[in-house]
Amino acid sequence: MRRAPWRLLLVGCVVVGGGARVVAQTAAGSRVIELRYTPTSRAQIALWIEKSDGTFVKTVGLTQAVALRGIGNRPGAAEMNSGFHWPYGRREGALPIWAHRRAAAPGAAQFSRVIFQNRDSEGYASRTSEDSTPEKYFCLSFNNATTTKDALDAVSCASGFNSDKGRYIRPADVAAGYAEPVGDTAKRALDLVSLYPPRRDITRCPSSPGCIDTADTATYASDVRTVMPDIDAITMATPPGGDMEQSILFAVPDDWADGDYVAWAEVNTEGDSNPSFTFDTPQGDYWDSWAESYGYSYRGQPSVVFSVPFTLGTMGSNSTATPVGYGDVDGFGGSGGTLHSMDSSITDDPSKAQGSGVDRFRLVAGNDYRFKVEVRGGAQPEGGGTGGQSGSSGGGTGGTGMIDTCQMVTTPGVPGNVMADHVADPKNSHQWGTLHFVVPDSAQAIHNYEVRYSTSAITTADPTTFAQALPALSDSLDTQALVVPTTGAPGSSVDVQFGGLYPTTTFWIAVRAVNVCAVPGPYAVAKLTTTRINFTKLSGCFVATAAFGSALAPEVESLRVARDALRHRSAVFAAATDLYYRSGPAAAAVIARSDATRALVRTLLGPIVDVATAAEAALPGGSPRRSGP
Repeated sequence: MRRAPWRLLLVGCVVVGGGARVVAQTAAGSRVIELRYTPTSRAQIALWIEKSDGTFVKTVGLTQAVALRGIGNRPGAAEMNSGFHWPYGRREGALPIWAHRRAAAPGAAQFSRVIFQNRDSEGYASRTSEDSTPEKYFCLSFNNATTTKDALDAVSCASGFNSDKGRYIRPADVAAGYAEPVGDTAKRALDLVSLYPPRRDITRCPSSPGCIDTADTATYASDVRTVMPDIDAITMATPPGGDMEQSILFAVPDDWADGDYVAWAEVNTEGDSNPSFTFDTPQGDYWDSWAESYGYSYRGQPSVVFSVPFTLGTMGSNSTATPVGYGDVDGFGGSGGTLHSMDSSITDDPSKAQGSGVDRFRLVAGNDYRFKVEVRGGAQPEGGGTGGQSGSSGGGTGGTGMIDTCQMVTTPGVPGNVMADHVADPKNSHQWGTLHFVVPDSAQAIHNYEVRYSTSAITTADPTTFAQALPALSDSLDTQALVVPTTGAPGSSVDVQFGGLYPTTTFWIAVRAVNVCAVPGPYAVAKLTTTRINFTKLSGCFVATAAFGSALAPEVESLRVARDALRHRSAVFAAATDLYYRSGPAAAAVIARSDATRALVRTLLGPIVDVATAAEAALPGGSPRRSGP
């Protein structure tokens, strides 16, 4: 049985008053567009609308890795490896068709390019000078076992990480020929402009002589909003993979003329290689050993693009199962925005290569489409049904008897008794929370609950106060969208768990109901302060974890096993272990600040790790045993 669609609202400009009724952007008879697709895991997605003549009109949705985390415009060469929460490398091939078309739209402003603030090469993953400050989201595990593609579902950032937040490239840099490495021996010059927004999820360190972050980092968020004022509204959390269909609503502005338009969707995933698109990790003088030895070559098949025509003013439904083309692997340069015609180089085999290539928008059982557009609001087509429009590949779905339910729309009520708290499990109370609310009244069915959060007080009428700009919180390491059930009757309770939080931080969490006509109700806001990290989660190996980059590193596990075996045999060793528990976190914090210190500690621990590994192999049973994390 297929799961019900996960639903998300994207409304453009909606004015929300604190406790007041929503002023919807459209009146009775409002026009609503619904986009449907079933994505694979870790998909990056752009949704936008163009006129029938190809004029770019509006971005409807953009997943958070691009819109919030800034993966398309950050320090590091475009070909730099990837890994779990990898912090560096501008992914200009992530969504190149959307990026180039948005940039070419009438009156479109452009983003400034971000580079490393002071490194010898954009190919250096390890810093050559003190340029990094604590990082809340990204990390870089200098352990081969935890930076492979196969480790993405198991690895976590066990210890603190510092990252270079970068700076804007300057005219003097361009004049001096500033470039990034491409391949093993070549370079390409970098200009002042990027097609992608920089990250908006950072706060510059306090202004003082000791602050390493550049002044540019303080303006990243405001600069993005200047270029794309609606960025907060259109940012989407990465949807969960599997067979969960996504249903995206867009309330059409009143000033859009009725007529013919085209809905576009671009989808990409890292590491989706096939025989036609397989790339090796770059090597050579322009890359340091960290860039060459850790992570995996993320480039693979390029983005895949779908388009579906529709007519505003006439209710209808149209869909396609076949993409109209694919993007460029690298996405930069004069040809980076070329939409290539579909050919056999792109995998299209949903049974043997599920989620790969064309099937990034999955063709699931029960559907004959990968991308579908439905228009509500307007006249019924001749013949009484939806009529359907001639599809780009999939054709229309006429005769469904669609009823216009959005002629007389009322605003949903405010969710009641909203409360947020950390989870009871002390091992996760620093990063996971619980959300509780009571289902409000709504004359129209509730399509979805929009959940946003911020680390500063939320002003519900001001979207920029949603500092994280996420339509939903994460409930997994992959920062996937939170799924909030919509089946509860008015007055019933809804309880969900979410993740993506930081230790000892206060979060404001806002939730509102959105009906099937894309009309949102008022926000209700709760506040939550997370706990400190319970370091028993790392079994006390703080220094080793900081040095080797992960609590899951085999060296750390060997040390943990030796510790567990010896502490019960020696009172002196047990006392030393207790002292280590008290001092280890502080020492680990110092070690984590410097790659050179981490490397030194790994060298010093090397002989101890060898002894521990040998002792572990000699344990009863004749084979190594692993102590729990």
